Amino acid sequence: MTQVLIVSADLKKVTKQFSTIASLYPTTQITVSDLSPEHVIRCSLVVVDLQGIAPNQVELLRRFLKSNPQLSKLSIVDLKNRKEVLQAQEIGIFTLIDRREKLPALILKIREILGNYSRPVLEANIPEKTVKSVWSTCSALDTLSIAAVTEDPLPVPTLVRTANDITKAIETDGLDNWLSAVHCHHSHTFCHTMLVAGHAVSLSKELGKPEEFQILLGLGALVHDLGKVKIPLSILDKPGKLTEQERELIDKHPIYSKEILKGRKEVPKEVIEMAVWHHELLDGSGYPDGLKADQISQTVRILTISDIYSALTEKRAYKDSYSPRQAFAIMFGMGGKLDKELLRVFRNKILTPDLGHLKRSAF
Repeated sequence: MTQVLIVSADLKKVTKQFSTIASLYPTTQITVSDLSPEHVIRCSLVVVDLQGIAPNQVELLRRFLKSNPQLSKLSIVDLKNRKEVLQAQEIGIFTLIDRREKLPALILKIREILGNYSRPVLEANIPEKTVKSVWSTCSALDTLSIAAVTEDPLPVPTLVRTANDITKAIETDGLDNWLSAVHCHHSHTFCHTMLVAGHAVSLSKELGKPEEFQILLGLGALVHDLGKVKIPLSILDKPGKLTEQERELIDKHPIYSKEILKGRKEVPKEVIEMAVWHHELLDGSGYPDGLKADQISQTVRILTISDIYSALTEKRAYKDSYSPRQAFAIMFGMGGKLDKELLRVFRNKILTPDLGHLKRSAF
């Protein structure tokens, strides 16, 4: 899964740009002394930070890159430092980015080499409106992630338009086509966010909510996992089972969302609540704040149901997906943790009311 291999002399002194790359592409970060053939098995690009590189490390890099000529190479250097520029050329890297360049320049260069990780390849039978909506949603999520890690204003108007596009696509082409298209995405992170958006919009529509409410739910769904930008994609999109430490890190994402959204006046209050509280449960057993019952708004309750259902029915390399019927059995078995009335409406939307026949098959 690793696409970018980041190499430096000292991981403790690594440039901040590298941690940002890890939020946008699956990466592995290592020191020069730890380089081994195993690191290039799933690697498409090597990015080398030459700050503090010693002469013997230059030779190690030269031999490593020479033995792997198929790898694309990029180096971050001080372009005013002739020594670093010559070192880059010596190890065979001629694509250079100045260490003082702003992040977008580095991202643009990586995308020239690897392409855009956020964009999926969709099947030919997906309706055109849904295709355009999925692509625009991926683009909006990508822009959102970059804005969050660079601490720029969040693209709220773009996200509102995207949420509106999702509601229109589902209204025109149906939820099934939206879900089928979303499942084409190679990234679990993008896939999950768009699944939640589709289910949240669909449930709010089933509840008879006005279009403005549906768009608000779509916007909340697009932002609900924003805190995950502080977690490397190599963990979020890990093909194997998560370690206990990795799971603990991921569970902190609502707290990270709260930190990112603090003071963001461009983001509606309801959307911030959905991002921070979508893991809260009605009996007070959720996190991060242990809210109970009436402390949890209807928008958050809808998003929580959409989030849990999406997680249960998603298939990952280390687990099979539950069928819709199995997922609802689990969710109704959670007792007083979820809003039962909302859950019944959602179940009736996904399953036919007679005999429990599925309106769509599980993925």
